[in-house]
Amino acid sequence: MNAEWIKILVQLKKRYSLLSEIYDLTEQMSQALNRDDEISFSMLLAMRQEPILKMKESDMIIKGLRSTLPVDIVNRWSALENNDNPNSQEETLFKQQMEQNQRLVERLVSFDKRILKVLSNKKR
Repeated sequence: MNAEWIKILVQLKKRYSLLSEIYDLTEQMSQALNRDDEISFSMLLAMRQEPILKMKESDMIIKGLRSTLPVDIVNRWSALENNDNPNSQEETLFKQQMEQNQRLVERLVSFDKRILKVLSNKKR
């Protein structure tokens, strides 16, 4: 397996792990909100800040990594992000991980929107 693709995959898997942690904390926040447990909600919200900050670090690491990669890999990365078909095992794994991360981000954003809606309704 190509070393550059392995570096990318490692970072994308770390990102998935952070996204999973954020999702879990968000789910717990939702449960606390449903129980009207403001203390737990506040604690969980504060706890969620750490993995969010790590996500920002992860973004910088991925951008830095991308800037050091050979042009052919960067071009394939872009093509795969734009729904091109993978040409190798590495590209297939990359695309699968990117799609998995994106699905989790979409679920997380949806969850956050529901929490915000509940919070805004409670303030009325």
